Amino acid sequence: MGKLFWKFFFGFWLCLIAAAVATGTALYLMREKPASSDIAEGPRAQFMLETIQEVLEGKGPDSLRELLDRNRQRTGNAVPVFAVSSQGKEILNRDVPENIQQRINDLFAGLEQPEQGILMVTALDQSQWMLFIPRNRRAPETAADHTDENNAPSERRRSRESMDSALPTIPGAGFFAAFLASLLFAGVLAYTFSRPLNTLKNAFREAGKGRLGVRISGKGKANKKRNDEIGELLSGFDHMAEEIETRIEQQKVLLHDVSHELRSPLARLNLAVGLARQNPAQLDSSLSRIETEAERLDNLIGQLLNLSRLDAQQNSGSIQEYNVIELLLAVVEDAQFEAEQQGRQVEFNCTAKQWKIRCDAESLQGAFDNIIRNAIKHTPENTAVNVKCSIRNNTLVIQIEDQGPGVPAELLPKLFTPFFKHGEHSGHGLGLAIAKKSVQRSNGKLTAQNGAQSGLLVQIELPR
Repeated sequence: MGKLFWKFFFGFWLCLIAAAVATGTALYLMREKPASSDIAEGPRAQFMLETIQEVLEGKGPDSLRELLDRNRQRTGNAVPVFAVSSQGKEILNRDVPENIQQRINDLFAGLEQPEQGILMVTALDQSQWMLFIPRNRRAPETAADHTDENNAPSERRRSRESMDSALPTIPGAGFFAAFLASLLFAGVLAYTFSRPLNTLKNAFREAGKGRLGVRISGKGKANKKRNDEIGELLSGFDHMAEEIETRIEQQKVLLHDVSHELRSPLARLNLAVGLARQNPAQLDSSLSRIETEAERLDNLIGQLLNLSRLDAQQNSGSIQEYNVIELLLAVVEDAQFEAEQQGRQVEFNCTAKQWKIRCDAESLQGAFDNIIRNAIKHTPENTAVNVKCSIRNNTLVIQIEDQGPGVPAELLPKLFTPFFKHGEHSGHGLGLAIAKKSVQRSNGKLTAQNGAQSGLLVQIELPR
C-alpha cells in the first residue's frame, strides 16, 4: 500500500463520516417534539378531530358512541380518533397508551396547556372530552374483541409483544455497523483507484531506467477489463512507451547506417590522399577522386539534414496554397529531358487540371522528383515510366509505374525505410524515405506495390 492508497482511503472515509454527521445533524434538528411524537398531526388528522368535535358538541357522547359503533361494524375497523372523558375512559373502551393517558390527566387537571394534535371539547351534556389520534400504533381492541371465540387479536398481539421482547438490543450497534460499512467502502474505493495508479507509477519508474519494453494495460485481470478513463490512461502509457521504443530503435539503426555510409567515402578519401603522397605524378587523378568523394559526402549529409528536418517537422519553406498539378508537371518535364538521354520515356496522363492544397512546394516537388528519378533508373531502356493522376473521393491520386523487375513482396514494407537499398542502381537509400516524409507533411499518403505484370507502382494520395 503506497501513500496514494492511504490518501484515497482517508479522503473517502472522512467524506463518508462527514456526510453521516451532516445527515444525522439534519435529522436531529428536524426531529419532532417528544411531547407530540406519538400523536398524529396534520390537515387530515385535524379534519377528523374537528368532525368528531362537531358530533360531540351537537349530539352528545351517546350519539358519537353509536356512530362509531356503526362505522366499526360496517368497515371492520374502528375510527382512529380517541375520545377520552374526564373520568379517564375512552368512548369505545379502547386502551389508551400510558404516556398519552398521563398527559390527558394533566390536561384535565389544568397542569398543562392543550398541545397541537389534542382537542379539549365540551359535549352537549357539558361533559369534558379529549380528542386525539395516536400515531403509528394499531388501535387497541375493545374488551369485546378480547373475548371473541378464538381470541385471535389478543393472541396475535401477545405474540408480537413476546417477539419484540425476545429481540436483543445492542447499545451502539447501528453506529458500529455504519462505522464498519464506511470503513469497507472507503477501502474498496481507495484500492480501486490507487492500484492502477501505483502500477502506472512503477511503469514510469521502469521506463525512466531505460526499460521501455514494460507494458501495463494488459497486465493483470483488473487492468485488462478496464474500459474507463483509467484504462485509457494505462493504454496511453503503453502506446507512448511503444512509440518511444520504436523511435529509439530507429535512431540506433539510423546512426548505424549513417556511420556505415560515411565510412566508405571517408575510406576512399584516405586512400586517395595516401596515393597522392606516394605518387605525386598522379596528383591530379587523386585530387579528382577526393573531389568526387567530397561531393558524395556533401550529398549524403544534405540528404540526412533534409530527412532530419522533415522528421522534426521543421519548415524551411513557406506553407502556401499551390496547384499540385503544376508542381508535378514541372518535375515531369525535367525528368522527361533526363530520361531521353538514357533511351527512356516519361509518359504523363492527368485527368485533372487543378488541385490546390496548402503545402511546402519545394519539399513536395522533391518527393515527386525522387520517386520519378528512381523509376527512371529501374525501368529498362526503350520503355516508359507512366505518371497518371486522377481525382477519387475528393483526393488527388498520383501513380508512378516503371517497367522494371519490381521489388520482392517481403521487402515492400522496408522500401521507405532510411538506407534501405535494393537493386544495382541504389544510391544511399534516402530518396524514398525523404519522399514519404514530404508527402506526409502535406497530409498525404505514400504507398508502393508491384505492378500487375512487372515493375513497381508507387501511389501518392493528397486530400484537399
